[in-house]
Amino acid sequence: MVIGSNGGGLYYVTGPDGSVRRTRTASLDEPELDRVADDLREFLKLLEQSLTQFVANGDPGRL
Repeated sequence: MVIGSNGGGLYYVTGPDGSVRRTRTASLDEPELDRVADDLREFLKLLEQSLTQFVANGDPGRL
């Protein structure tokens, strides 16, 4: 299930195991996925850290 996008064409999706993954390309047709978090709670924590870092110094972090 798609839960978000980075605004640049990459998607964040959840799988049956609850992990959050990011597409490597802007296509959802046979996507290659990279794991970014073990679950939605961890993903939201990473998102908060990335936003805080971006506001502080313009660096978007790892998400």
